[in-house]
Amino acid sequence: MKVIGVDPAIRENGQAICILDTMTKKLEFMKFKQFVDFLNYIMNIDTNQDYYFIIEDSSMQNITFIKGYNNNVQSSISRRVGMNQAASTITKQWIEVNNYKHICVSPLQKGAKWNKQYMLAVLKGENYITDIPAIKITQDMIDAFTLVFKFKPKSI
Repeated sequence: MKVIGVDPAIRENGQAICILDTMTKKLEFMKFKQFVDFLNYIMNIDTNQDYYFIIEDSSMQNITFIKGYNNNVQSSISRRVGMNQAASTITKQWIEVNNYKHICVSPLQKGAKWNKQYMLAVLKGENYITDIPAIKITQDMIDAFTLVFKFKPKSI
């Protein structure tokens, strides 16, 4: 089985996903510059393989995460949150339409952001294998890995 952590986003830097091959404990990270590239990826994955998607669904928490700024900044933040909520909803629907097993996790359930050092310690402690050098690991990759690690099926 392959477990895929997805933190959907529509932003300049795109988004990353984390793919865990549960048989080999190998992790693969993929970056998508545009949201539609990610949707195309889902359409073209190997249907002979068993997949389990873990989606961070920011629409499960209908809030703006940062308070206390002036109205212009607050409006900008709210627009970005709204875009990510839409991306989460579209991702979930796309995965459902393609009949893949999945769960959705709210940002609150996911918990606090991990940093790179913490992620690297988890990788080492759990004997995960990855080809990506530590210097190339981004926060988006860490967030996607967090989903995989915390919410993969218990039988794995």
